[in-house]
This record gives sequence, structure tokens and C-alpha cells, in this order.
Amino acid sequence: MASHIVVHARRFVFGGASGLLAFASYKSQSDPVHIFWDLDHTILCSISPIPDNQDSEGNRDIPKQNNNSSKCPVAPSNLVSLLLPPPPKLHHFDQIDDDFPYDDKTLAPNTRTYFRPGALLALKLCNMFGTIHVYTAAQETYTNNILNELKNSYYRIVFQEVLHRDQFPLIVSEGKDLNVVGDRYNLHRSILFDDRTSNFRPQNYENGIAVVPFAPERVQKILDGSWIVYLEELMEMSRLVSIAFWSSTHLSGDVRRVVAWVRRGWKDSTE
Repeated sequence: MASHIVVHARRFVFGGASGLLAFASYKSQSDPVHIFWDLDHTILCSISPIPDNQDSEGNRDIPKQNNNSSKCPVAPSNLVSLLLPPPPKLHHFDQIDDDFPYDDKTLAPNTRTYFRPGALLALKLCNMFGTIHVYTAAQETYTNNILNELKNSYYRIVFQEVLHRDQFPLIVSEGKDLNVVGDRYNLHRSILFDDRTSNFRPQNYENGIAVVPFAPERVQKILDGSWIVYLEELMEMSRLVSIAFWSSTHLSGDVRRVVAWVRRGWKDSTE
């Protein structure tokens, strides 16, 4: 009897999952959700000048030996670092960011850009059931460097539309208005992922999902061997993919209902 229940439960779960995926595939063709991604501190972190991480990448945070080592137990975080290998290396590349000083004769890179753990896979997945775009306050040259790296990566990520501050300078002072794309995309099918909530003002915060910032100190902790931070970053990207998928398949067809629910949950967790 118990075995029959398990079999039926499996069929129900797998059948439901298959139906949901089929519905998502249908929506991606007939009425795709348009996912606008911020760059800095959302899917990547750029650091200028280029940091010297040779020492920190090799540092496993091993406790130093001293005369009282037998009386001092190893901290749990140090014990983990001793037992586990370091986290996977962050995908990164060096570039010139002309917002910062650089040598115009040698054209040596002045910025190192690290991609958030799981970011490239997240973009690829979102592109399977939606349409992905870039909406950034960065300048065009910097944005193009990022796009070229993503296009030439293992996942071959290409965005349908790219919006940057050279096109829309008001981004910096007034936020990211999704209406700038005109009638091509409806607001009820458009969602913006950004670490700065002030960028959601033009749509009265109805289309924006706040992202936990991927800041330089987070990068450094991963380079220093922190599995906890690495896994936290993976979880954040998984959260965003889940929200994007839910927005794509929500029966109302309006992503703003999903955004409102996520915002309520976030407020409840911070009260």
C-alpha cells in the first residue's frame, strides 16, 4: 500500500513539473517575460585598481602555531577551511574602465571584473524561458567589455536589448525607467533585477526585485576561501532564477503580482 502511494506521489510530482515546464516553454514563445539585469553588484563586481590576490587566493586561513596552541581549540571556520578544498575560482577578466585613470599609451587594464558565482548559468537558464536584457548605469565601453566576455564564455550569453547611461543619462539621477523601450515590451511582462532599489522609482517599485549586492568585500572573502559566502552567492542567484521562472508562469500573466509578493516577504523578514 505504501509503495503504491509513493508511486502515485512521484507521478504527481513529475507530471506537475513536466506540465509546468511545458507551460513555461509555451509562454517563452507566445508571451515571454522580459528580464532586465543590472550589471555591477548584481551579476558581477568590478574592482579598480586591479587587486593583488595572489597571497589571498592561496591563503586557507590556517591558524598560526604558537606556544599555547594546545590550549586554544581551532575555530569552526578554520577547521572547515582545513578540511575542505577552496571554493571554485571566480570567473574573471581584466579590462579598461575609463571611469578610472589608465595609461592611454600602454592601454594596460585597470579593472578586474569578477562574475558572481552561478551568474552565468542563471542568465542562461533565464534565457530559456524568458528574454534577457541589460539595463545598466555603466558607460557603453565598459558595458561592451562585459557583453563580449559573456558572449565568448562557455554559455555564449547574448542579450536582446542593452540599455546604458550613454543612451539614457537620466538613469543616474532618476532611476531605470522601463518605459524607455517604448511599446516593445509591456510593463506587466517586464521585471528588473537590481541591487539599488532607487532604480525602481520610475515604475513606483512595481517591477523591481532587490538583489543582495555582490560587493568587493564578498569577492575578497571568497578569494580567501569562504565556502559560506560562496554558497550564499549561489543561493542568491538561484532565488533570482526562481523569481524569474515564477514570473514567467504566473497564471495572471502579470509579473507585478510576483514582485509584490516577494516585496511583502522581504519586508516581513526584516521587521
